[in-house]
Amino acid sequence: MTPLLEAIGAHARPGDHVVDAFSGSLSVAMGLKSSGYRVTANDINLFSSVLAEAYLVPTALPDFDASRGIVENRVESLSRVRQSAIESLHRPDYEMILNAIDERQVAALASFIEFLNSCDDLDLPDSYRRTDFYDAYCEAGTNSRFVSSRGRSGNRRFFKPQNARRIDRILNHLRFWNREGLIRDATLAILLASTLRAVEKVANTQGTYHDFPRSNWDSRALNPLVLEMPDLRYIYAGGPLDHYAGREQDTLEFISSVDHHSVLYLDPPYNFRQYSAYYFLLNVICRYVEMEDPSAYFGNLMFVRGQNPDDDFASSFCKASRFIEDMRTLIRRADCDTVVISYFNGKNHWSKFDSGPDSTGQLLLEQLLAEPMFEQGSQRTVLVPRRNYASYVGYTARDVSELILSARVVQDREGDPTGAVRQPVPQMV
Repeated sequence: MTPLLEAIGAHARPGDHVVDAFSGSLSVAMGLKSSGYRVTANDINLFSSVLAEAYLVPTALPDFDASRGIVENRVESLSRVRQSAIESLHRPDYEMILNAIDERQVAALASFIEFLNSCDDLDLPDSYRRTDFYDAYCEAGTNSRFVSSRGRSGNRRFFKPQNARRIDRILNHLRFWNREGLIRDATLAILLASTLRAVEKVANTQGTYHDFPRSNWDSRALNPLVLEMPDLRYIYAGGPLDHYAGREQDTLEFISSVDHHSVLYLDPPYNFRQYSAYYFLLNVICRYVEMEDPSAYFGNLMFVRGQNPDDDFASSFCKASRFIEDMRTLIRRADCDTVVISYFNGKNHWSKFDSGPDSTGQLLLEQLLAEPMFEQGSQRTVLVPRRNYASYVGYTARDVSELILSARVVQDREGDPTGAVRQPVPQMV
């Protein structure tokens, strides 16, 4: 068990409600689900809610019809894929969930994934044959030209041409199926999640989508993009509990609608990095399937990275001047028993890449957790040693610490002027 799950486990039992209020890539939320908690997750980024709809919220594969939207001339090849997918279930790490898995749905999902790996434009109506990702994020694309704030110009090179074309074909099919009502929401979420994972493996980036190497290619980008079957343990983990995910909501607003929870887990931004900008391309992939007018959307791309400014969200948690006050407001609005916070004493709100560990954030958070809204003497801080590596010119890796801070909330907070009127979170059925 990780130190974080140990910290949460000190204040919650399996079956209890735990909230991951900055869920990001969902790694913690899925760890909580696997540990048997009822989980609510939220993040301002659309890709996070898509991952949650694919892996967190469901407790079994959806019942979908693989024949809808897939041309019938591939029946023979898809039949082989379905059989292979069923055979692959019999492996040691699936033993605990094997009895819960419906082999028919595994075969149907495998059919969709194989079709998307081999589809071409001829399988689509003319109006859905688009090249938006090739044009905007491939060096040879007609919409990939940029001029930086320093006056430097060039073409975006997030993907090699063959992978950019594959992304277009996959997303064109998903958009066609979605807009024509040929696919169910739960199936769409799983296929989008598989697409996100495949894109991450071939993107020409160094950790985020805020920029790309200008003069070389990351070795991953040279590999072909291939969708893979998801790890079904994510879906079946933890048993049949009612999990929930917000969709692109500001956590400061979202938290007021969440019902009582044993633990509020907060992993807020550590520094100035705005995640809606640094991971914008994953959000674009998820948004594309619902777009009514892709031409208008991609015609308004800006910045070196090629983001539509309408999708940009500036989180006040990224500002040192607002960070502690926003944390205080968020906690006051939550109906929770205990708060657990992750922070970092490496590069954070008060330090830089080229400076050593900084304790300012830790001290301010410890002061926050010692305020009257918390039980006196309940505050704890655990330091988890880490080696911090980063792709940064002239930067040397340093020994830093992941901070896990916790405190129990005073339950009688009558008269709190910041408390919000609560509406129960709708639960998935």
